Amino acid sequence: MKKSNKIMLMAALVMLLAALMIPAWGYFTTYASARGGQVLHLGENTRIREDFDSWVKHLQVSNTDDNVTVFIRAKAFAGDTERLSYAGTGWTLNEADGYYYYGTAVEPGGITSVLDVTITPPEGAEDGHKFNVIVIYESVPAKYNAAGEPVADWTQDLTIVTEQGGN
Repeated sequence: MKKSNKIMLMAALVMLLAALMIPAWGYFTTYASARGGQVLHLGENTRIREDFDSWVKHLQVSNTDDNVTVFIRAKAFAGDTERLSYAGTGWTLNEADGYYYYGTAVEPGGITSVLDVTITPPEGAEDGHKFNVIVIYESVPAKYNAAGEPVADWTQDLTIVTEQGGN
């Protein structure tokens, strides 16, 4: 290869590298700063009670709010080796998301019926088998339809209300 061709090839490579590095250089040197804060009050209007005996977790969720009617859903998670099965009056499985939904609204001060989560240990498990079952439960305030009946809207987004102040 001629010397002039080598020089032109090298110059083209240098230009290509420079063209590729300009956006990267901009990415690594750009920054933004922010100040201030936002107060977020999520509140807590439900409380779960979990009892355990004979490989069964007994769950009940109470509405501790004085003014808000809520709907409740719950789901349990375990390790790869344990199987979970559910039973409870008033609770229904939603196959789409795996949650068990309590069928009626829970009035202020009210409590759900018991949802039993039975844990089946792996075959051959001995006494002292260690396991961990985690229960997640959620609530949503009831909304009311045109007939005045409470309905659950699990698709609603969190709304942040800002507090206006001096400055």
